Amino acid sequence: MTPILLALCQSALAQGIIIDVPGSADIPMAVPKPQLPATEPAALAEEIWSVVFHDLEFSGYFEMQNPSGYVEKGKGVEPGQFDMNAWTLIKTTVLVKTRVYPAGHAACDPGGSKMCADVYVYYVPGSQKLASKRFRSTAEGARQLGHAIANQVLLATTGSPGVFGSRLAAVGTKTGNKEIYLMDLDGHGVTPVTRNGAINLSPAWSPDGSQIAWTSYKKANPDLYVKDLGTGRTRTISNVKGVNTSPDFSPDGTKLALARSVEGDSDVFLVDARTGTEIRRLTSGGGIDVSPDFVPGGADIVFASERSGGSQIYRMPVGGGEATRLTFAGDFNVDPVVSPDGTKVAYVSRSPSGFDVLVADLETKNVTRITQDMGDNEDPTWSPDSKYVVFSSTRTGRSELWISTADGRHQSRLTESGGWTQPAWAPAAP
Repeated sequence: MTPILLALCQSALAQGIIIDVPGSADIPMAVPKPQLPATEPAALAEEIWSVVFHDLEFSGYFEMQNPSGYVEKGKGVEPGQFDMNAWTLIKTTVLVKTRVYPAGHAACDPGGSKMCADVYVYYVPGSQKLASKRFRSTAEGARQLGHAIANQVLLATTGSPGVFGSRLAAVGTKTGNKEIYLMDLDGHGVTPVTRNGAINLSPAWSPDGSQIAWTSYKKANPDLYVKDLGTGRTRTISNVKGVNTSPDFSPDGTKLALARSVEGDSDVFLVDARTGTEIRRLTSGGGIDVSPDFVPGGADIVFASERSGGSQIYRMPVGGGEATRLTFAGDFNVDPVVSPDGTKVAYVSRSPSGFDVLVADLETKNVTRITQDMGDNEDPTWSPDSKYVVFSSTRTGRSELWISTADGRHQSRLTESGGWTQPAWAPAAP
């Protein structure tokens, strides 16, 4: 570890924080496989370990050390049960030790149905335990248990819980049609939202995560629908002749902004999220206006517009007023989405090599390029903590979902089956 990074770690340990910006440093981390009672099978423990390891690898904070290089093997997890020098020797900074008890084990849930996983997080240079916690779950919840452990590790080392275990909505083509699906952030747990055999696009979550809005061609016209994920009931929100697309819920969940074409070019409208009743037309004239996205607080929206010639990103008050242009570089900027903390906007910009994802700071106007010369990269969506962006990318030859830190330094693929586009990250649980 460099002297500067070591000083950072030492000064931050008082707050239990080693580093606070994903992608800004690669902290050497070791995650040995879980300890198990001697006679117990290891399949579930292996699954939990795999989830924890890959979540922490995705996080962008750590350099994951290869388990084949670990000197210590099979020792205990609690302080005093293992030799910290074995981890100092391979220059580990953060050590994550876990122990798994199968369902009904006497040390966990005697005669019951719950399994237990204990996690211990250590700062190796200082021989300090940063955190320890026990998690309980049924065997069916092993993957979610792994996500919970990874989130706990991030809480111990960064001061903020991780986003693992959260869900995405996305457009997938696994049936040959474009349908809306839900999936875990790591690409597992795929379940359908639509099964209508038509083209379905632009999923958007309600703020409480209970509903999905999207556009469907199931009645030939691109109409806008909302589905209650609990009851399965679907209602039509906007079906004017022409385009009804790119929905976004207001922060209080009572309204939807969308683009629809009434008099030729599409404009941005505000409608009641329950009934679809039009509340206000927000834009008019001046070329195509699409892709509205509420700024946190709900007073403003950002959107893409051709009013200046090529497509650019604008911001305007929902209650009425002039639109302010936010982007000036490039002649085609679309799909803006504001970070949940309200400080940044991610968008797509066309370049000579394809489409790329960029992030602009709304205060300083500084722009960070997330992708470049990596195929087409589109459809950005923010994590609830504003630290990550998920987007679709064709860099491997087919469209997959990728996750990147907000500075673009660390990127990982989330899906592997191809045909995935238009992700939408579920809001944080209440």
